[in-house]
Amino acid sequence: MNIKNLKLILVLFNLLPVLVFAQEVQRYSLRQCIQQAMTENVAILKAQLDESEGKQKTKEVKATAFPQINAKGELYDNVLRQAFVFPAALGDPNASPDDYIVLRGGLQYSALINVEANQQIFNQSLFTGIKAAKVSEDYYGLNRERIEEETIYQVASLFYRVAALKTQRVVLETNQEELQKSLNITNDRFNNGLARKLDVDRLRVSLTNIETQLATMQDGYNTLISQLKLLIGLNHDLAFDIDFELPTNIDSAFLNYTPGSLDTEFIWENKIEYKQLNTQLSLYKLERKNYSAGYYPNLSAFANYTYQGQTNSFFSDPIWFDVASIGLRLNISVFDGFRKPAQMQQSRIRQMKTEKDLAFVKQQSSAASENATRSFEVNYKNFQAQRQNVLLANSIYDVTERNYNEGISPLTDLLQAETARILAQSQLIEALLKVKQSEIDLLRANGNIKSLLN
Repeated sequence: MNIKNLKLILVLFNLLPVLVFAQEVQRYSLRQCIQQAMTENVAILKAQLDESEGKQKTKEVKATAFPQINAKGELYDNVLRQAFVFPAALGDPNASPDDYIVLRGGLQYSALINVEANQQIFNQSLFTGIKAAKVSEDYYGLNRERIEEETIYQVASLFYRVAALKTQRVVLETNQEELQKSLNITNDRFNNGLARKLDVDRLRVSLTNIETQLATMQDGYNTLISQLKLLIGLNHDLAFDIDFELPTNIDSAFLNYTPGSLDTEFIWENKIEYKQLNTQLSLYKLERKNYSAGYYPNLSAFANYTYQGQTNSFFSDPIWFDVASIGLRLNISVFDGFRKPAQMQQSRIRQMKTEKDLAFVKQQSSAASENATRSFEVNYKNFQAQRQNVLLANSIYDVTERNYNEGISPLTDLLQAETARILAQSQLIEALLKVKQSEIDLLRANGNIKSLLN
């Protein structure tokens, strides 16, 4: 092995950590970002836990309808046994009517084993409560869906903001390269006495301004990337970037851009907000039924068995005997101070308020869909116009640059053309971002935001 190959190996070895780090950068498409959020976003995970909790609450309520069986064991030291008072005449006919005998019942120690079973036969509140628990479980599921939709919207919006910054950076870097070429040409001409020092300085100032913009843009980009990682539940230390094809030429980057295929049909019954309010309305109706169920009698059956032993000496064998009973228990609310009518009226008022909210949501959702559709159409037209503006600005810059290199146009014309080109390209990216934002606004307004998962 010669010394040259050895040096090459050492260089590659030193670069290995850098290469490995570069390979560790994970790039996520919009769909991958959304899928990651579906499994790791904190708000979604909490909503899933709430839904699971709701299912367990339903099981808890249903359990009340099953037989309730309880067993217990007790051991007593009857320090003061129950006293029974009898007239003395029962044992002594000659006793005075004012005389009495006190007897202590039971023995010193007692133990018992008791088993009791209860079964609801008719309980309207219980039956209504089971229905309400199931509806409440559905509400938790709808709330989870609402949070998922909102998270998808946030991820998509943030993704396109990051993509716009990446594209803006490419635009500035491209213009930076063009200005650097012009600076090199001007500097050569200055060294040959064919250009002014002022022209060289002006180009250097322009380059410095672009470098400053790039640094500021990079800082903003890092901030957005951190926000996106937090939103989709990625580790902060993970090397992460979005999977977005950066254009090498802004002219052709969006030349063939067309809006995505959107489901623009609006059905307000499919909106999560409507479904949640409708579910809430059902809960208030069941709540009212539950209050009215207080007027119904409650009927239950019970069975009781007790095995008991008593003794006067803790160490002697007790006397054992058993007791059993079965029966029905009827409970009727006779008067509660008009509490139930007040509760029913409160529930009725809540029901009426929810009905008003439903009517408002219908109007609001329809207006939101119309506004989103109109905004999308306007933004796309503006994007088309701005694309033509970029083509024109690029054409002007090319002609001005050629004239400047040939000594026909002054440097001020070149700098003005360059500034106009950067502005037009930046406005094109902003226009594209508005189109993409209006796309996801329309999807959300029509209740189709989850189509971004497909």
